Amino acid sequence: MKKQSMFKLILRDISYNLSYGKFKLIIFLSIIAVLTIIISVRLKTFGSDNVGIFYFLMKDNGYVHQLSDYKPPIYWFFIQFFVLFLISDYFSQDISNNRTYLLLRIHSKGKYIFSKFCWIVTQTTFIYVMIFLIIYFFSSLVTGSFSIGGSEYFNRFIASSMEILVSPGQLIFRIFLGFFLTTIVLSVMYLLFVQFIPPIVTFLGVILLSGISTISDIIWLPAIHSMIMKQAIFDGEHHLTLMFSIIYSVVLFIFLAIITFIVFRKKDML
Repeated sequence: MKKQSMFKLILRDISYNLSYGKFKLIIFLSIIAVLTIIISVRLKTFGSDNVGIFYFLMKDNGYVHQLSDYKPPIYWFFIQFFVLFLISDYFSQDISNNRTYLLLRIHSKGKYIFSKFCWIVTQTTFIYVMIFLIIYFFSSLVTGSFSIGGSEYFNRFIASSMEILVSPGQLIFRIFLGFFLTTIVLSVMYLLFVQFIPPIVTFLGVILLSGISTISDIIWLPAIHSMIMKQAIFDGEHHLTLMFSIIYSVVLFIFLAIITFIVFRKKDML
């Protein structure tokens, strides 16, 4: 294993995570499936297709002008935080039980931590692809339409709220891209701070930071970029464009990854 390639390290993370976290992932995806069916049955009476279900399940609460008007985006909280839990839980378990062994075998802190960055991107992609497939399949099955197109619900309740009109397919793409970008940023943030702070405290800190994003309109908060109702297509006043979200999230991910890389290499692990 001394000469183990980076690819093998990433495969090791994928394999070990599937072994360790498969039941939690199955429970999470099962809940998503049940919620999709329940919401699909409810929204079908309003002429919704699968696009409406995606929107209803993954949208946030938009900008809050008065605290008394605040309504917690329950589904957004559930999806965003549970995905983060799945990733951080694996990190905590692997770092606690396997880090020393792996570092002794590969003799490279750099390879070890870089493989974690790659795993974050890979695992986040996998989870959101699974979420997409489950919501798409069960919502389409219930509503009777497998096409991602316009519907009565989309025109009445979604398009009518837009300031910049986008197609149903573009809306779904924006939603999932926002969740993906936010998750990789929050995950690498967790990986950085868990070097100094106990895992549960780090996780709760990241959750608190994300929760603030549901109340605040500060565009520098990482979790705000997974909130479709705060994007410019629904609220042009705050100018939160998709391009800004992409550039900011990628730059922040790279910056946090570099800091984590430096800290991890300098810290005495053994």
